[in-house]
Amino acid sequence: MKKPRLALIGTGGTIAGAASAASVSTDYKPASLSLAAVVDTVPELRQRYDIEVSQPMQLASYDVRPAHWLDLHRDVMHAVNNPAISGIVITHGTDTLEETATFLHLSVNSEKPIIVVGAMRPATAYSADGPANLLDACSVAACPDARGRGTLVVMNGRIHSGLWVTKRHVSSVEAFDSPLAGAVGEVADLAVQWFRAPGRAPTVAWQAPAVWPRVDIAVAYAGVDDTAIQAFVAAGAKGIVHAGFGNANTPTAYRALVQSLPAQGVMVARCSRWIPGSVTRASVYDDAAHGILTAGPLPPHKVRIAMMLGLAHGLNGPALQIWIDQILQSA
Repeated sequence: MKKPRLALIGTGGTIAGAASAASVSTDYKPASLSLAAVVDTVPELRQRYDIEVSQPMQLASYDVRPAHWLDLHRDVMHAVNNPAISGIVITHGTDTLEETATFLHLSVNSEKPIIVVGAMRPATAYSADGPANLLDACSVAACPDARGRGTLVVMNGRIHSGLWVTKRHVSSVEAFDSPLAGAVGEVADLAVQWFRAPGRAPTVAWQAPAVWPRVDIAVAYAGVDDTAIQAFVAAGAKGIVHAGFGNANTPTAYRALVQSLPAQGVMVARCSRWIPGSVTRASVYDDAAHGILTAGPLPPHKVRIAMMLGLAHGLNGPALQIWIDQILQSA
């Protein structure tokens, strides 16, 4: 029987990390090993799959920037356009794994499974979780029923949508969860089980941006003033995500400033600061009248990615709001 061919793309991270001793699992150097070396720790991978390995970057994910997304997108599309490739697996550090997964989910229009996977413990640890996670990720990438689901994240036996997954713990192997949405499936002993039918968010009509538009996040807190927002505007921000209190509430002290920004050419989106729940439109402002966007339950860092993609592809405020609404409806 012909083995499925998978493209494995390495970016570094804890899954390729090394510590001073096998008993150490939190004090280590990420991105120490090549992806090829990580693959060699799981002999069953090459027994089960025909594997193509590439390594566009070797970074701790706290150093991954939007410019790196373009390099990764290029390699992903190379695999997508290769008819011999059944699925794609990307190894990644967990600090920004969910941001890379969201970017790919909203920018790669393909039926092929794209799986982002990482580890919470370095490859040298006695209790390293990377080998099992990588084998699980390949099981999902080779699963025919994984098609049409966009970019997925596989961690600790759970399968999550790249749009909804988030890191919820600094060190536990159970660090990743999908608040509100829940996992889309699970994998155990190489068997994949799905909890819902395939579905995915609509993507942008991808064209690699020459320069990413600057989009910043302004977080509300007790006593906050307009210093950060004014600095972002002065720095050339084309968009600002306001991560507000509760239902994306904005302090009265700078509410008028936020209302005025769209007329100045700075797109604004409201969301809640790091808590789950769907933000309702017109709960603080007449959002439509002021040209302010709302993003339902998306957290600030994911709203930022949608705004960056929308602005980079020429979407104005109303068009971007329509796209965000379509994304939320597809969940």
